[in-house]
Amino acid sequence: MQDSWAHVGRLWTNGEPYLAVDAALRDAWHGFSKDEFDQVVELGWQDTSIPVGVGRAVIVGGDGVVRDDSWIEVFEATSGPVALVQAAGSDYPDVLARALSYPDAEDEDGDTLNVRSGELATFSAAVDGAGQHSMPLLAARSGPVPPVHGPPSREEDSGLLFSTEHSAYKLKIRWYTELGEDSCFARWLLIPVQAND
Repeated sequence: MQDSWAHVGRLWTNGEPYLAVDAALRDAWHGFSKDEFDQVVELGWQDTSIPVGVGRAVIVGGDGVVRDDSWIEVFEATSGPVALVQAAGSDYPDVLARALSYPDAEDEDGDTLNVRSGELATFSAAVDGAGQHSMPLLAARSGPVPPVHGPPSREEDSGLLFSTEHSAYKLKIRWYTELGEDSCFARWLLIPVQAND
Protein backbone atom coordinates (compact mmCIF):
# COMPACT_ATOMS: atom_id res chain seq x y z
CA MET A 1 0.00 0.00 0.00
CA GLN A 2 1.70 3.15 -1.19
CA ASP A 3 0.19 6.16 0.51
CA SER A 4 1.06 8.99 2.87
CA TRP A 5 -0.48 8.39 6.29
CA ALA A 6 -1.17 10.87 9.10
CA HIS A 7 -1.78 9.79 12.69
CA VAL A 8 -5.19 11.25 13.60
CA GLY A 9 -5.99 9.73 16.99
CA ARG A 10 -5.90 6.69 19.25
CA LEU A 11 -8.58 4.54 20.83
CA TRP A 12 -8.19 2.58 24.08
CA THR A 13 -9.69 -0.90 24.29
CA ASN A 14 -9.93 -3.34 27.17
CA GLY A 15 -10.53 -6.06 24.59
CA GLU A 16 -13.85 -4.83 23.24
CA PRO A 17 -14.07 -4.01 19.52
CA TYR A 18 -14.98 -0.62 18.11
CA LEU A 19 -17.68 0.22 15.61
CA ALA A 20 -17.26 2.45 12.58
CA VAL A 21 -20.62 3.87 11.47
CA ASP A 22 -22.26 6.77 9.70
CA ALA A 23 -22.37 9.40 12.47
CA ALA A 24 -26.05 10.04 11.67
CA LEU A 25 -26.85 6.54 13.00
CA ARG A 26 -24.99 6.87 16.31
CA ASP A 27 -28.10 7.33 18.41
CA ALA A 28 -29.46 3.98 17.18
CA TRP A 29 -26.68 1.98 18.91
CA HIS A 30 -27.28 0.99 22.56
CA GLY A 31 -24.27 -1.11 23.53
CA PHE A 32 -24.58 -0.15 27.19
CA SER A 33 -28.17 0.76 28.00
CA LYS A 34 -29.88 -2.04 26.03
CA ASP A 35 -27.08 -4.62 25.98
CA GLU A 36 -26.69 -4.57 22.20
CA PHE A 37 -23.01 -5.23 22.88
CA ASP A 38 -24.01 -8.85 23.60
CA GLN A 39 -24.79 -9.21 19.89
CA VAL A 40 -21.21 -8.23 19.05
CA VAL A 41 -19.77 -10.68 21.59
CA GLU A 42 -21.71 -13.53 19.95
CA LEU A 43 -20.37 -12.79 16.45
CA GLY A 44 -17.69 -14.97 14.87
CA TRP A 45 -14.43 -13.67 13.42
CA GLN A 46 -15.96 -13.89 9.94
CA ASP A 47 -18.77 -11.47 10.90
CA THR A 48 -17.64 -7.96 10.05
CA SER A 49 -20.74 -5.80 10.44
CA ILE A 50 -23.86 -5.44 12.57
CA PRO A 51 -27.19 -3.64 12.09
CA VAL A 52 -27.46 -0.14 13.56
CA GLY A 53 -30.82 1.52 13.04
CA VAL A 54 -31.59 1.67 9.32
CA GLY A 55 -27.98 0.97 8.39
CA ARG A 56 -24.96 -1.07 9.45
CA ALA A 57 -21.72 -0.53 11.32
CA VAL A 58 -18.50 -2.39 10.59
CA ILE A 59 -16.51 -3.91 13.44
CA VAL A 60 -12.96 -2.60 13.76
CA GLY A 61 -10.25 -3.20 16.32
CA GLY A 62 -9.72 -5.68 19.09
CA ASP A 63 -7.24 -8.49 18.42
CA GLY A 64 -6.46 -9.99 21.82
CA VAL A 65 -3.53 -11.97 20.39
CA VAL A 66 -1.62 -8.76 19.66
CA ARG A 67 -2.48 -7.27 23.07
CA ASP A 68 -5.32 -7.55 25.56
CA ASP A 69 -5.64 -4.00 26.89
CA SER A 70 -4.36 -1.85 24.07
CA TRP A 71 -4.22 1.34 22.11
CA ILE A 72 -5.57 1.21 18.58
CA GLU A 73 -3.72 3.83 16.55
CA VAL A 74 -5.81 5.52 13.87
CA PHE A 75 -4.36 6.90 10.64
CA GLU A 76 -5.87 8.62 7.61
CA ALA A 77 -4.27 8.57 4.18
CA THR A 78 -4.10 11.44 1.74
CA SER A 79 -6.20 9.45 -0.77
CA GLY A 80 -8.97 8.73 1.76
CA PRO A 81 -8.41 5.32 3.42
CA VAL A 82 -8.54 5.03 7.21
CA ALA A 83 -6.36 2.49 9.04
CA LEU A 84 -6.82 1.27 12.60
CA VAL A 85 -3.68 -0.51 13.82
CA GLN A 86 -3.07 -2.50 16.98
CA ALA A 87 0.66 -3.12 17.41
CA ALA A 88 3.30 -4.44 19.77
CA GLY A 89 7.08 -4.15 19.59
CA SER A 90 10.11 -2.48 21.13
CA ASP A 91 10.32 0.11 18.32
CA TYR A 92 6.68 1.12 18.34
CA PRO A 93 6.79 3.78 15.55
CA ASP A 94 8.64 1.36 13.28
CA VAL A 95 6.09 -1.41 13.86
CA LEU A 96 3.27 1.03 13.06
CA ALA A 97 5.01 2.20 9.86
CA ARG A 98 5.58 -1.39 8.75
CA ALA A 99 1.96 -2.26 9.52
CA LEU A 100 0.74 0.63 7.35
CA SER A 101 2.98 -0.35 4.43
CA TYR A 102 2.19 -4.07 4.69
CA PRO A 103 0.50 -5.35 1.48
CA ASP A 104 -3.26 -5.80 1.73
CA ALA A 105 -3.74 -8.28 -1.13
CA GLU A 106 -4.20 -11.19 1.30
CA ASP A 107 -6.27 -9.28 3.87
CA GLU A 108 -9.73 -10.65 4.58
CA ASP A 109 -12.56 -8.82 2.86
CA GLY A 110 -15.16 -7.36 5.19
CA ASP A 111 -18.49 -5.68 4.58
CA THR A 112 -19.13 -2.28 3.03
CA LEU A 113 -19.87 0.71 5.25
CA ASN A 114 -22.16 3.41 3.85
CA VAL A 115 -21.57 6.96 5.11
CA ARG A 116 -24.24 9.25 3.67
CA SER A 117 -24.01 12.06 6.25
CA GLY A 118 -20.43 13.14 5.49
CA GLU A 119 -19.29 12.10 8.98
CA LEU A 120 -17.80 8.78 10.08
CA ALA A 121 -17.83 7.91 13.80
CA THR A 122 -15.76 5.30 15.64
CA PHE A 123 -16.61 4.34 19.23
CA SER A 124 -16.54 1.33 21.56
CA ALA A 125 -19.23 -1.24 20.87
CA ALA A 126 -19.67 -1.56 24.65
CA VAL A 127 -21.16 1.93 25.03
CA ASP A 128 -24.10 3.77 23.50
CA GLY A 129 -23.53 5.75 20.33
CA ALA A 130 -25.05 8.90 21.82
CA GLY A 131 -26.55 10.08 25.09
CA GLN A 132 -25.67 9.55 28.74
CA HIS A 133 -23.87 6.22 28.27
CA SER A 134 -21.82 7.20 25.21
CA MET A 135 -18.17 8.20 24.95
CA PRO A 136 -17.18 11.65 23.69
CA LEU A 137 -16.01 11.82 20.09
CA LEU A 138 -12.90 13.84 19.31
CA ALA A 139 -12.37 15.30 15.85
CA ALA A 140 -9.76 13.32 13.91
CA ARG A 141 -6.68 15.58 13.71
CA SER A 142 -3.17 15.05 12.37
CA GLY A 143 -0.49 14.76 15.04
CA PRO A 144 2.74 12.97 15.89
CA VAL A 145 2.94 9.19 16.00
CA PRO A 146 3.21 8.05 19.64
CA PRO A 147 6.83 7.10 20.44
CA VAL A 148 5.73 4.19 22.67
CA HIS A 149 2.53 2.23 23.25
CA GLY A 150 2.23 3.56 26.78
CA PRO A 151 -0.43 3.10 29.47
CA PRO A 152 -4.08 4.16 29.10
CA SER A 153 -4.80 7.86 29.31
CA ARG A 154 -5.95 9.35 32.61
CA GLU A 155 -8.62 11.18 30.68
CA GLU A 156 -12.03 9.77 29.73
CA ASP A 157 -11.91 7.24 26.88
CA SER A 158 -13.08 8.75 23.61
CA GLY A 159 -13.95 7.82 20.06
CA LEU A 160 -13.19 9.67 16.84
CA LEU A 161 -15.26 11.65 14.36
CA PHE A 162 -14.11 12.07 10.75
CA SER A 163 -15.42 14.47 8.15
CA THR A 164 -15.40 12.65 4.82
CA GLU A 165 -16.28 13.20 1.20
CA HIS A 166 -16.57 9.45 0.67
CA SER A 167 -20.00 7.84 0.87
CA ALA A 168 -18.85 4.22 1.20
CA TYR A 169 -15.87 2.24 2.51
CA LYS A 170 -14.86 -1.39 2.04
CA LEU A 171 -13.45 -3.05 5.17
CA LYS A 172 -10.28 -5.17 4.89
CA ILE A 173 -8.89 -7.00 7.91
CA ARG A 174 -5.48 -8.42 8.72
CA TRP A 175 -5.46 -10.34 11.99
CA TYR A 176 -2.36 -11.06 14.10
CA THR A 177 0.71 -10.77 11.88
CA GLU A 178 4.31 -11.25 13.04
CA LEU A 179 6.97 -8.85 11.80
CA GLY A 180 9.81 -10.28 13.87
CA GLU A 181 10.61 -11.89 17.19
CA ASP A 182 9.22 -9.03 19.27
CA SER A 183 6.87 -7.21 16.91
CA CYS A 184 3.40 -7.90 15.55
CA PHE A 185 0.25 -6.08 14.49
CA ALA A 186 -3.38 -6.36 13.42
CA ARG A 187 -4.96 -3.88 11.00
CA TRP A 188 -8.42 -2.79 9.90
CA LEU A 189 -8.58 -0.77 6.68
CA LEU A 190 -11.53 1.32 5.51
CA ILE A 191 -10.98 1.87 1.79
CA PRO A 192 -13.21 4.30 -0.13
CA VAL A 193 -15.37 2.62 -2.78
CA GLN A 194 -18.29 3.53 -4.99
CA ALA A 195 -21.53 3.51 -2.99
CA ASN A 196 -24.24 1.04 -3.99
CA ASP A 197 -27.59 2.81 -4.16
